[in-house]
Amino acid sequence: MVYTLKVFSSSSLKKFGANSFSGGPIVTTKCCLNVDSPANHGSLIEKIRERITNGKVEISPSAYDTAWVAMVPAREYSGGVSDLPCFPQCLDWIMENQNPDGSWGLDPGHPFLVRDSLSCTLACVLALRKWDVGQQLVQNGMDFIASNGWAAKSKDQFSPVGFDIIFPAMIEYAKELNLTLHLNPTLLDSLVHIQDSEIRKRNQDYALEGLGKSCDWKGVISEHQKSNGSLFNSPATTAAALIHCRDEKCFEYLISVLDANCNGWVPTIYPMDIYNRLCVVDTLERLGVNRCFEFELRSILDEIYGRWLKKEDEIFSDITCHAMAFRLLRVKGYGVSSDEFAEFVDQEHFFDTVSIQYSGVSTVLELYRASQARICEEGILEKIHAWTSAFLKQQLLHQTILDKRLQKQVDYDLKNFYGTLDQFGIRRSIELYDARDFQILKTACRCPTVHNDDFILFSVQNFRISQSRYQEELQQMERWYVECRLDRLNQGRKILQISYILTAAVIVGPELSLARISYAQVVVLISCLDDFFDLYGSKEEALRIIELVSNWNVHPETSYCSQEVEILFAALYNTVNELAKMAYDTQGYYVEHDLVSMWLELLASFTREKDSWSENINYVSTLDEYLSFAWKSVGCKLCVFTSVHFLGIKISEDIFTSTEFTSLCEHSSLVCRLLNDLKTFKKEHEEGVLNSVSVQTVEGGISEEEAILKVEEIIEYNRRKVLQMVYKRKGSIIPIECKELFWKTCKIAHCLYSHQGGDEFSSPIDIANDINGLISEPL
Repeated sequence: MVYTLKVFSSSSLKKFGANSFSGGPIVTTKCCLNVDSPANHGSLIEKIRERITNGKVEISPSAYDTAWVAMVPAREYSGGVSDLPCFPQCLDWIMENQNPDGSWGLDPGHPFLVRDSLSCTLACVLALRKWDVGQQLVQNGMDFIASNGWAAKSKDQFSPVGFDIIFPAMIEYAKELNLTLHLNPTLLDSLVHIQDSEIRKRNQDYALEGLGKSCDWKGVISEHQKSNGSLFNSPATTAAALIHCRDEKCFEYLISVLDANCNGWVPTIYPMDIYNRLCVVDTLERLGVNRCFEFELRSILDEIYGRWLKKEDEIFSDITCHAMAFRLLRVKGYGVSSDEFAEFVDQEHFFDTVSIQYSGVSTVLELYRASQARICEEGILEKIHAWTSAFLKQQLLHQTILDKRLQKQVDYDLKNFYGTLDQFGIRRSIELYDARDFQILKTACRCPTVHNDDFILFSVQNFRISQSRYQEELQQMERWYVECRLDRLNQGRKILQISYILTAAVIVGPELSLARISYAQVVVLISCLDDFFDLYGSKEEALRIIELVSNWNVHPETSYCSQEVEILFAALYNTVNELAKMAYDTQGYYVEHDLVSMWLELLASFTREKDSWSENINYVSTLDEYLSFAWKSVGCKLCVFTSVHFLGIKISEDIFTSTEFTSLCEHSSLVCRLLNDLKTFKKEHEEGVLNSVSVQTVEGGISEEEAILKVEEIIEYNRRKVLQMVYKRKGSIIPIECKELFWKTCKIAHCLYSHQGGDEFSSPIDIANDINGLISEPL
C-alpha cells in the first residue's frame, strides 16, 4: 500500500464555498455537472477504477494538527526548551495558508464550522507565537478569534471532538506566551467550567493535548502507543506528547506522516486507509454503481478480510471501522464473527468506556447497521440492535443531529431498514451525496477518495440510463397486459405498474431486463388470480381454473364456464409457455412442467384458504397447521424460479430439488406471508377471513397482542434463516444471484407491509415518492 495524501491549496479550499457543507442543502454539487454527456461515461469508469486501485488515500490538510506538530521542539531538546522547531516545514505551511479572514481551517466562512475555525486558528497562532514568527499573521488570527468567540459555546456549531477540553487549554497556553485574547470574561469562565466537567469524565484520552503539563505523558505513551508509534493515530496528540517528553517512536510516526505528502502539513488522522477503502466499497454500492467495479471491490474486501483474520489494530481499535468491516464482509459471504462486539452490548457501558471520538451518532449508526446483519442465535448483535435503534430514535426525536444529511440517513435506516429496495435507496443516496462532504474529528476533514465529482457524476448518469430503460420496460409490460386481456377484468386490484416498479427496484442492471419483466408478469398473474379466488370468483370457477391447469395442454374452448376464467387461464397459459421457451433457450433445459406444477400448487393453496375462510372456520385449528400451507400461497417460489433463469448465469437443474432451495423457498415465503398477515389481519377479521393472527385468537386462544408478538417472532426467525443462507458461501450449491433474489423478494414484502400505514401494494402512499422517483421524476 502506497499511502499518499492529496494536497489542497489554500485557494482550492476556499473555492468550495458555504454551500458545500455537510449540514446544508442536499443537492449542491450535482447541478453543474455535465451528466448528460455519454462520451465521458467510459472515461469516468476508468477514472473511478484508477481511484479504487491506486492505493492512495486523499485527505485534506489539518491546520489544527499541523500546528501541534509545528510546536514540537528540535529533536535534541524534546521535553525541554528550544528556540528551534523540529518540523519547520509545518511552520512554513501555516504561514502560507492563512485564510483571508485571518482564520485557518477547512471552508472559511462556513456557517457551521466557525467553532472548528476557532480551534484551528488558535492552534496556528500558538505555533507562530511559540517560534516568534509571522507577527501580522498572529494578529490577524487573534482578530478572527475575538470576532468569533461566540461560536465556542453556540449549540448550532459542529464541534470538533475534544473541543471542550482542548480549546480552554490552548487559551491558557496563549496566556503563557503573553498573548491577550479579547474574549468575553463570562465566556472564558463558562469554557473553564465546561472543561473541568469534561475532564472528570472517563475516556478523554483522545483529547490529551488539552491536559498539557498535568498529563503523565510517559504513562500515556506506555499504555496507549500504537505499533506505528502514534497515540490514537492522531498527529496532534502524538506531537503534544513529544512537546513534553522524548520518545523516538513518536518522532518516527510524525516523520512518516510528513513523508507521506512532502508538503509540510499533516492530516487529522493517520493512517486511515482501511476505513477509507471500506467507505469506497460502501459508497459505490449505495450509489448503485458497484457492479461496474466488482473485481476491484472484491479485491479490496479480500485484502481487508486477510487483515481482519490477523486482528489488525487499524480495524479493531476503531469501532466505526470495525462495524463497517463486519457488515460489508458478512453480507459478501466472508466468515466473520460478531463475538468481538461483546463489549458493546450495553449502552451505558458503551458510553462509559469508549473513547470520545467513537461516542457520536455516526459510530452508533454503523453499529446499528452491523446489528442488522445478524443471523440466527446472535444474542450479541440482538442486544446491540436494541439499544442502538432506541438511541438513534431518541436523537431524531430530540433533533440533536446537526448534520442534516446524517439526520436524513438515520431516519431512512430506522424507518424500514429491510424495506429499502435497492433502487429506492440508490436514489436517496445520490440525493444525499455531496462531493464536498466532510466529517468532524478533531477538525473538519474532507476525503476526496470517498467524496468526489467522479462518483456522483457517474452514478447520476447510471441512474438516468436505468430510469429510461425502466420506462421502456413498463410500456412493454402494459402491452403484454392488454394482449392478455387482463385489462378487461373489471374487478380486483390494478397492480400492473406497482408490480413492475417494485421488481425493477430490486432486480438492478440493464442486462437483466428479461428477469425483471418475467418476475413482474408472475406477480401480476398471481395477484389477478388471488383476487379472483379471494374476492369475486365462485368456487366453481376457481375449481375450473385448477382443472384447466391440471390438464395443461387439453382445454376445449367451450369449457371455461365464464369469461373471467377464460381470460385468466389464457393469460397464464400463454405467458408460462413463452417464459418456458425463453428459459430453454437460455439454460438448455425444459422448465414448463416445473412451472405448471408450481402454479398448480399455488392455486390449490388459494382454494384451501378459501375453503377454510368461507365454509368451515375451524378447518384450520392451529398456527402450525396454517403455516404448513399458507407460505405456498404467497407465490415467492414462483417469482424466483421463473426469473432466476434470466439472471445471466448458468443454473443447474439439480439446485431446484435440493434441500437448500426448498428451505430458502419456505423461509422467505413465510417472511412474505406473515408480513402481509400483520398488515391485513384487522380487515380480514372483519371479512371473516382467517390468517396467522386470528387463528391464534379464535375461541379465546390468546390475546391479539400476544398473537402479533408470536407472528413477529416467527418473521424474525425466518428472516435470520434467509440471511444466514444468503451469506453462506462454503458448502452452498445455489448461486449467490439466486439466493439474493429470495432475499430481495423478502425486501419487497418489507417495503409493502412494514410501514405504519396500510397495504402499500393495494394503495401505495408511503412509497409513492419512491415510485415516482424511480420511473418518472428527473434526477
